[in-house]
Amino acid sequence: MSPRKPTMKPHHLKASIASALAFLSVSTARAHYLWIEHDGPQATVFFGEYEESARERSPGRLDEIPRPQARWLNTPDAVAKPVKLSKRAEGFALASPVPVQATILVEELAVGVKDWSMSGIGIVKPFFYARHQGTLPTSAAQPGLTLDIVPSPEAGDFKVYFRGKPLPKADVKIVAQNTWAQEARTDKEGAVRLPMPWKGQYILQVIHLEQGAGEFEGTPYQAKRHRATLTLTAAQGEPTFSPSRSTQP
Repeated sequence: MSPRKPTMKPHHLKASIASALAFLSVSTARAHYLWIEHDGPQATVFFGEYEESARERSPGRLDEIPRPQARWLNTPDAVAKPVKLSKRAEGFALASPVPVQATILVEELAVGVKDWSMSGIGIVKPFFYARHQGTLPTSAAQPGLTLDIVPSPEAGDFKVYFRGKPLPKADVKIVAQNTWAQEARTDKEGAVRLPMPWKGQYILQVIHLEQGAGEFEGTPYQAKRHRATLTLTAAQGEPTFSPSRSTQP
């Protein structure tokens, strides 16, 4: 007699599917971040995953970003000027135009506490930051965000700062507009070098988990999870393709 094949009861199958969907939802949530794109006079802040060509919409998961704040400056030593953000279906547009060469800084500090224990992260308070660097600085740029990726005058050289100090041993990921990606780790001075083989837009991203319990709007958390991006355009190199954008329902 051949051995009986194991079967799964319907309620066990439903529980397994529900568990898998819950894990997928948590994994997607923790992978999302803010980044800035500047197309002509219009700059827009997106929420999603650039390497997946995915941008969240409103109504939908874009609504998880409640109160992003933006400011811009024309030169590295200038005083940053606040600029209003206007929420649209596909992202947050700067309400007034800023020069293409300007630096734009965005931070979102009001996202609620998240339980990402299923992903091994724990219960955290997320913070999102985004920088758009219109052109490479002619001198060393200074950090303007709590967690910040700052470009140097030399293309491909970057420095990561946390609370104004260089952040060592941070994993930085760069993504090209054709979705090619590469990672490298910062040295003891917070410096990292990443290739930019094609002409066009790149998004860099970094995460830093700041240990220490706290409370936000009455909900306790175990740590603060900071996530920052830098948008930069390479003027040199061969042209490459840009995949079609997808927007999440």
